[in-house]
Amino acid sequence: MATLKKTKVGTEKELHEVIEKELDALEEGLCLLKYEFGLEKARPDFLCVDSGGRIVIIEVKLGEDENVLFQALGYYSIIDQERYVIAKMFQDSQVDPKEHPRIVLVAKRFSDYLRRLTVLVVPDVEIYEYSLLQTPESKTGVCFHSVTSPKLEVEPSKPSSVDSLREYIRDDELRMLFSKLIPEVESIGEGIESYATQNYVGFKFKGRMVAWLSPYRKSVELGAVAIDENGRSVENVPVRLDADTQDYAHILERTGKSFLNLGGKMPLGHHQADDQGHRPND
Repeated sequence: MATLKKTKVGTEKELHEVIEKELDALEEGLCLLKYEFGLEKARPDFLCVDSGGRIVIIEVKLGEDENVLFQALGYYSIIDQERYVIAKMFQDSQVDPKEHPRIVLVAKRFSDYLRRLTVLVVPDVEIYEYSLLQTPESKTGVCFHSVTSPKLEVEPSKPSSVDSLREYIRDDELRMLFSKLIPEVESIGEGIESYATQNYVGFKFKGRMVAWLSPYRKSVELGAVAIDENGRSVENVPVRLDADTQDYAHILERTGKSFLNLGGKMPLGHHQADDQGHRPND
């Protein structure tokens, strides 16, 4: 006589209760931070931390659901910005805020369509199908099966260089502005570093993005990530520049405030923009 038999639950809530008791069956060392952790527009089923200190966003569906990936990516976009705040909220759980979160999806089954989509997005997405098993004593447990995603036939795009990003711009004056803005942002404070991605130049301090510079054919976008005194990313503040004469002092000022809120110190002789948001005279 079989000692285990397949079973099922009637609601997603019941499934959550089973999984919460056996998170370690999904991954050894996985620790629950909060069930249905609530942030603005983000309430993942399970917010966890793995054995390496990375935040893990786990979204669970009772059956097949094509929307689960987009739902999880929405949660990721918010939680990734708030990971330093989350690390402070759960100080005893050794969350490493320098690491970007992971996404784990759990469902009864996943379509081939969704599996293909998971390899086309950033960040990486891990998917698991589950089976519920019941003992003769009517105790219910869960078994997870890792689902292999299809492989891309071409290598993912590699980061661009600053030069190639600049050359994307068609206007010579805007190319010069693009080149001028990079050292101008870096000079806001010691320790601000620039790096090239596929679509923009980012600026980071202590591992946190504080500003960005995006090239377009006929314009340049300069933006600041507004970080408050608690290390929380509160908003993105961009300005689109289509001429060198446009004012962008408020972006530099906002970047400087974020730099200070992350523990940076302004260099001697550095001038912040005045209250009206004008650049100091050269």
